[in-house]
Amino acid sequence: MSQITSGRAMKRLAGVMAASVLLLALGGCQTQGQRTFPKFDFKTPDAFADEPAVIRQPVLPEMLVNCRGHVLVPALGMKLVMKGKEAPKEGQFIREENLTAPYRVIPSGARVSMDQSPRRLNVELDKYDRVIGLYCG
Repeated sequence: MSQITSGRAMKRLAGVMAASVLLLALGGCQTQGQRTFPKFDFKTPDAFADEPAVIRQPVLPEMLVNCRGHVLVPALGMKLVMKGKEAPKEGQFIREENLTAPYRVIPSGARVSMDQSPRRLNVELDKYDRVIGLYCG
């Protein structure tokens, strides 16, 4: 019985020694002032513009006929170029001048008044000015 116990103890001791040697070897690899972890490159907001737009809710063309928004359903996910702004060099976009009045553009995070107009089209944008929602009201 004592030989079995001493055999287990020897294996455990050998494992602890191997781990200690490995930690010492790895600890010696770092030089003074060198970073342990790699430097991460964080994306700027423009770098995320290639990611797909997340549409806020299902948009059915039949629900937008009263405010003439049914023709804009294909524009979901496109960038909305405001009046007087330059169009992007690449990618699909729609100009504000092409919207039929009355309409309201709702930027990301904007507060919306509670006044309702069934003939008005509401165009909801994300933080990259892409159309993510269309509804009447």
